[in-house]
Amino acid sequence: MKQGIEDILERYYQGETTLAEEKQLRQFFQNDDIPEHLMSHSAQFRYFSQEQSQLPSSGFSEKLAVVLNRDKAPKVITLSGWIIRIAAGFALLIIGFAGGTFYNNIKAGLQNEIAESGTEPMSVLHMRKVLAFEQIPQTSASERIEAVNQSYDLARVDQDITGLLANVLNFDVNVNVRLAALQALLRFENEPGVRQTLIQSLSIQTDPNLQIRLIEALVAMKEKRAVEPMQQLVRNQDVMEVVRLKATEGLNSLDQQQKT
Repeated sequence: MKQGIEDILERYYQGETTLAEEKQLRQFFQNDDIPEHLMSHSAQFRYFSQEQSQLPSSGFSEKLAVVLNRDKAPKVITLSGWIIRIAAGFALLIIGFAGGTFYNNIKAGLQNEIAESGTEPMSVLHMRKVLAFEQIPQTSASERIEAVNQSYDLARVDQDITGLLANVLNFDVNVNVRLAALQALLRFENEPGVRQTLIQSLSIQTDPNLQIRLIEALVAMKEKRAVEPMQQLVRNQDVMEVVRLKATEGLNSLDQQQKT
């Protein structure tokens, strides 16, 4: 059974699992006898099961925005082992709550647009259906990646679409879906709010691949507002060394860009 779970896990992180297999993973990680070498995966699966019975409090997203945009860098707390993993899962839970509220705002905006125009592209309808906050337990990672990739075919992109992609980037439980959303957003870097979304996401993401991709993208954009979150990564000893080195490299590049 455990070997089977490891095989499913490998395919899950490649975005190839079915809905039934992802349900099996969530059920497995609710048990108390999870092998130690699999404990690092348990937080994200337990978080999503717990989230389904809760709703974000009113005003939570505004409070989150205040925290993300505060001027003073947060105090770094050094943790280790299983405490870090639980903390990471709890952070994903909080972001998930905010993501649900954020998505509802996006949804309302799209509905207003439909009411005014009387029509909506089928690709947008499909994206909203698959990527909806409340639909994630009923969709597989591969389905959500396919929905994200439909943004490439849209003739017109506005803040409703980029906001939906931002929600997926910061909230989806599967790292490959989040990577797909990042790649889609990079095509729309000059759309209103997209760069700010990427900067804030750098403070939210805990996956090393996403952190590195965000650093590279923000440096390529010459985005000076990314300096503070990069400095936070460099100071945080709980962040993987390769990410801290990439953040240091990014800070040096931004500094050189400013001087030239």
